[in-house]
Amino acid sequence: MLSVRSVRNASIAWKWISVREQQQKLTRTQFAFQSTAVNAKPQNYDSKSFVKFLDEEWQKALPYKAIPGLSRYEMVRGFMKGGKLANLSLNELFLKCRERFGDIYRIPGIFGQPVSLVLFNFEDFEKVFRTEGSWPARPSGEMVIHYRRTRKDGFFNETIGLAAHGEDWGKFRHAVNPVLMHPKNAKLYLEPMQKLNLEFIQRIRDIRDPLTLEVPDNFLNDINRFTFESVAVVALDHEFGLIRKNPDSMEARQLFDNLTAFIKCLYDLGIKPSLYKYIRTPTYRRFEKISDTIFDLTNRYANEAIARMEQNPCKEGEERSVLEKLIKIDRKIAIIMAMDMLMAGVDTTSSALSAVLLCIAKNPEKQQKLREELLQVLPHRDDHFTIENMKHLPYLRACIKESLRTYPISFGNMRETGADLALSGYRVPKGTRVFINSNLLLNEEKFFPRSREFLPERWLRQQDDMIGGDEKLIADNLSKFIFLPFGYGPRSCVGKRIVELELEMSLGNVVRHFESEFNYHSEKPFANHLLNAPQIPLKFKFTDVNY
Repeated sequence: MLSVRSVRNASIAWKWISVREQQQKLTRTQFAFQSTAVNAKPQNYDSKSFVKFLDEEWQKALPYKAIPGLSRYEMVRGFMKGGKLANLSLNELFLKCRERFGDIYRIPGIFGQPVSLVLFNFEDFEKVFRTEGSWPARPSGEMVIHYRRTRKDGFFNETIGLAAHGEDWGKFRHAVNPVLMHPKNAKLYLEPMQKLNLEFIQRIRDIRDPLTLEVPDNFLNDINRFTFESVAVVALDHEFGLIRKNPDSMEARQLFDNLTAFIKCLYDLGIKPSLYKYIRTPTYRRFEKISDTIFDLTNRYANEAIARMEQNPCKEGEERSVLEKLIKIDRKIAIIMAMDMLMAGVDTTSSALSAVLLCIAKNPEKQQKLREELLQVLPHRDDHFTIENMKHLPYLRACIKESLRTYPISFGNMRETGADLALSGYRVPKGTRVFINSNLLLNEEKFFPRSREFLPERWLRQQDDMIGGDEKLIADNLSKFIFLPFGYGPRSCVGKRIVELELEMSLGNVVRHFESEFNYHSEKPFANHLLNAPQIPLKFKFTDVNY
């Protein structure tokens, strides 16, 4: 039975006033502009009504054991060679099971892994997020925690980093949030990112075919180098020269390749059955070697940056870099944050930028509309983006949001429930691991009418008459818990502002300089494991735009 104490212990600080009732007071276009990384607390908090609501639901709910799902045998046999689940991506696995079991089902825990629930009901999303507390538990990084805790050098004894839980995670985020998430600090990475953007534009001109103006089949490698360089210049305060000067740097390539392999291991160890907690399986040994390489290289570059800063300290009034600000807080926190930024930021940003460029290239009329907006704000070729002029580019941001809706980076989010909850009519105890599949709902018509079309206008305050007049492009009272590209609440993406800035500058610069086309098949452009990644050659055609 759900008690007041259990709810309070979950650190719930929000009133359970119906979000649906609130949304009915909002117009569709007002709602469309709400943040995608919601972190606001409703006013007039009333814990008693919240507890009463949850308690009443709990009393009526069916027992936990009644939740349908895969059996242990189906799980183990399914992932064996030749099994029905062996070659499925994570998204395919979730959707296949949804067809069989519905919007809530269980995945059994195998070899020490806990039982997990898979959720597709947005009302369940809301309950989980609203009760997650001050220190939300995200269980997707157990193997990272296991690796860092068992390192013989004890480097991570004081803090695990972003993968941690509880007070350890809370202290780490409290230290890094003011540097990475405060809006005023965006100017710290604006200039270096602008420089890298212009190098990327010139790289496109260097590698495209002089006759067809198409870039090579392996253009994804250039996108990867660009995003790696963009994250590294913030995380390590270091330019590798991968875009034009030294694109074949073996050491940087080694670091990037290991970051990509790291993501694949998260799926193999975190989702598929694995004995790594009991014995060092071949997959875990590979993960351990990858993590060692990432640690060694990142630690070295971070220490080199620290040495440079100590030899050439900032002058009075001079703005410090992100790394310098973090070092001033704590040297070890700065190094661990640099590692976590590279691990979490490179592949995700590459996927997002690929999606944005593909959507724009396949929709020339939207591309032209965006170009017109950009040229109004930056009319001259030599004009640079600033914090101020970027505030006047709503269609640019709408194009990025629509691209992330069309091709989301991952399935959604993971959490452990922060309280006993009734989800889809079943009792789910506190501490249950849940997969929140919000991103797998983004192409459903009931939430986004004309969902297969690329319509950035759906995110604008006033939709163009040419789109359909009174036609709704976002469902009435759409739950804010469906479109969450950067997560939700205290555990939302710490690099959100960096990624947003990078995507806005990158798309803006490409559209200002080129007319982009993609003249090939693009039915299923992305493959999925834990994250989406392009699986088709990105042979864009880039034609120079004359001012």
